[in-house]
Amino acid sequence: MAAGLKQIVRALICCFSAAICIPAAGHCESFSTTNLQLLYGSNFHDNYYGNNTADGKMTTLTLEHFGIWSYGDHYFFIDLKSGDFLDFAGNPTANRSRIYSEWAPRISLSALNGNNLGIGILKDVFIAAQINRDGEGFRADMGGIGIDLTIPGFNLLSINGYLRKDNLNKMTWQSTTVWMVPLGPWLSFEGFIDLYGTDSNGMEIHSQPQLLFNPGKAADLGFDNLLIGLEWYYHRNRYLNSSALQGMLKWVW
Repeated sequence: MAAGLKQIVRALICCFSAAICIPAAGHCESFSTTNLQLLYGSNFHDNYYGNNTADGKMTTLTLEHFGIWSYGDHYFFIDLKSGDFLDFAGNPTANRSRIYSEWAPRISLSALNGNNLGIGILKDVFIAAQINRDGEGFRADMGGIGIDLTIPGFNLLSINGYLRKDNLNKMTWQSTTVWMVPLGPWLSFEGFIDLYGTDSNGMEIHSQPQLLFNPGKAADLGFDNLLIGLEWYYHRNRYLNSSALQGMLKWVW
């Protein structure tokens, strides 16, 4: 791993560790869940996002964390990707690894106000932000409003709307919807979908839904923190329609 990539990894790990406990508020997380995912797919030809390899094969190791604290919540992940990567024009590069991360903190307006703002299916309203970075210089910064909804059949349904500024486009918009739906005691369907505007590519659509099976629960093996399943990587804009199915292992703690 190159020295620059090592520095980025160390910096992101430090950010992740600091985010788990928010010293400015004087409160650590009241609830948290963390997982490590190993994914492999063989149809990665997405030159716009850089997930483009000579043989289409890519392996991803993902560290993911979600936590709730006194005044809101936050979500963080970091992807370490491995493959024979090509550049934007499809030419070979010397890169065998890539890094990408996102951090999405939110402040609860109910907590700030001291009163529950939930009504009907509306559970809460948030001031929402998102910071996206990769190891090749890409950056996107967002701020806006988020809501959590209470919908029968959903363990989680969160919708966030942002003003977005990245280093590829003028100021634009983004919506991010996150869901988690149990399909019985052993199966779950979860994921996200991002929609955002661009200067010249039309609307970007990016989604990575996962179908997960819990073998420990299904076979009563005495553990329930190891999941196996499939993830569908989907990215589309005016000039691109990229789709890759990945097998995955997910270890939750």
